Amino acid sequence: EGFATFAQGEGSSSTNILSDPSENYGLSPRYENYLFKDDQVKAFGRDAYISSRPASVNVTDMSSFHYLFDEIAYQKGASLLQQLKLIMDPELGDNKNTGESLQSGIVEYLKSKKYGNAEQSELWSILDSVYSTDTAGVTIENVMNTWTLQMNFPVVMVSKVSDSELLLVQKRFVYMNGDGQGSPDSPYQYQWFIPIKGKTCTLDTDGAGEKFCTETTMTNYLGTNLEWIQPFHTLKMDVGTVDSVFINYNAQGFYFTAYGKELWDSLITNLPKMNLNSREQQLLLFETAQLVKAGYYEESRFGEILNAVVTTATDDYRLMTTVLDHIKTIHSTDGDITGYETYIDSFIAGKLAPSIDFDNNTYSEIESNLVAMDTCLTIAPDTEVKVNNKMKECSEVIKGLNIEKFPDFTTPYYMSHLYNGSLATDVAEWNEVWDTYISPATSDSYKATLGPILAHTNNTEHLLKVVDDMIKNWEEIYEYFGDQLMSLSSYVQGVVGMVTDQDTLDRIVAHFGDCSKWPALQTSYESGLQKALTTISYE
Repeated sequence: EGFATFAQGEGSSSTNILSDPSENYGLSPRYENYLFKDDQVKAFGRDAYISSRPASVNVTDMSSFHYLFDEIAYQKGASLLQQLKLIMDPELGDNKNTGESLQSGIVEYLKSKKYGNAEQSELWSILDSVYSTDTAGVTIENVMNTWTLQMNFPVVMVSKVSDSELLLVQKRFVYMNGDGQGSPDSPYQYQWFIPIKGKTCTLDTDGAGEKFCTETTMTNYLGTNLEWIQPFHTLKMDVGTVDSVFINYNAQGFYFTAYGKELWDSLITNLPKMNLNSREQQLLLFETAQLVKAGYYEESRFGEILNAVVTTATDDYRLMTTVLDHIKTIHSTDGDITGYETYIDSFIAGKLAPSIDFDNNTYSEIESNLVAMDTCLTIAPDTEVKVNNKMKECSEVIKGLNIEKFPDFTTPYYMSHLYNGSLATDVAEWNEVWDTYISPATSDSYKATLGPILAHTNNTEHLLKVVDDMIKNWEEIYEYFGDQLMSLSSYVQGVVGMVTDQDTLDRIVAHFGDCSKWPALQTSYESGLQKALTTISYE
């Protein structure tokens, strides 16, 4: 599953736009070079607790194997392959076999194992046949065993020990339990082979007196050489006499970096000049928040990195939505967002005012734009009038879209508000979606998109409409979801789980029984029942 997620990102990153979007409802093309926010963040979030699990496990109980289809299987698996791709790249990594890479190794693996079975160690063996490094002790098998056969991930603590040298030390990262007490034993004692590659900044001054980083203005700047922190060892890294350093090239390493004060201060000062890409800046924002949460950093560092990134996040949809998420986090904890109001207002003015041009925007930009608009709306502006104005402005943009041709791009708008409660009790808005859903002109694919969204409402009258429709038209609903099992599961769990009265729940149970006719939906159905029963008992 991790490889499938990785390959999905690799495939979609090779194109900016689908050839015929009208025939691809439900597809959400990934951003170029694998979106950090959607996948790696989920993997970090799931894997940072002692309740996590290794990426590779032996299944001994077939009745519970479905629990393994989680963020560790999908998102962490894909993230580890991204890291492996970097390691095996002859140009960016330390592979001495020119012309070989992760891709060529996978091709060889598939050829040698076609029509047969294989074990994980056989994959590592074949990848080792196309990989060679000068670093003693480093093989693909040795490296990947530390990443796949134990849970969690490391934080790399980096400090400056001389004008040109850094000292890097690894430590296991876990929330709320810095030493991981109570964890199961690990065959590798929670130590990893960690590929270290970064970017440096040596300041220079142009003719106008403006300072810039000489490295990141170079054509094809490849960052520092890839070096290794090996288990139970530290790394001394000579980066030369530079003004600032960023560790974790392209955010492809599955680890956090905790910078010493001197390195941190210089990184924050020079960040706007370093030309870090979107993934790298998203990583800085995310890892800083998590390191503050885990006690590695003082709280002030979160504001410092946010302020530094805000100055560069003017044209990047992905990065802007990440910045807005962090502003929203500050706001939700009663923090002061006064300093960010100008940024929020300018973002809304800049992104909502122009009409969305399907010919000149990639699909991921359009979708990200809509998600970003909704993020703005949930930051709770000062007055009700301001809220209404923003909603009106956002609605005008949405209504300007050709939803008959591009239904999937209305999803972020409706889903954000309906799930978050902003429009869950707005009768007119919900009815507008409902009318589209029940219209004979609406395609089955579009109905499958809108169904789960309509189910997540806290309005009793609306929910009863959905329940009546599900009971009356179940066979038809089951058909138009087709092979979109995850959407169907979300729909079933959403409808059942939102019920707040016993009579309605009894109607559902009387019709569906134990849902054994549809075993793939049984877990979602039972989860919805449990949620409904808990709500009814509480009320």
